[in-house]
Amino acid sequence: MFEGFVEITDRDFYDKAIAGEKPAVVLLTHPDNEKNQAFYQVLERFVKLYGDKINFFYLDVTKNTSAEDLGVFSFPTVLYFRDTMELDRHDYLPSEEEVERAIKRILRL
Repeated sequence: MFEGFVEITDRDFYDKAIAGEKPAVVLLTHPDNEKNQAFYQVLERFVKLYGDKINFFYLDVTKNTSAEDLGVFSFPTVLYFRDTMELDRHDYLPSEEEVERAIKRILRL
């Protein structure tokens, strides 16, 4: 669905995204949402720049309930994880500068 992003499910959300070996950026999305492409366009540059240091995932909220557990009810939303902690979230269309700040934070740059 999103080039460079790997689909994740409730079953592997904790192990891969929250507690994964690498920091993670997770796009929580509803497949029919017209804003998906705009979010992806902001994020795709960072997939190319940091894809070797960060895992990029997407979660289809129509098939999974992890979003509810995380208190996310607006889609799409981007979450940023490192060492079992959520360090940032964008439940609105972020600017490239906001995404870059969040990514630098999870990479400790």
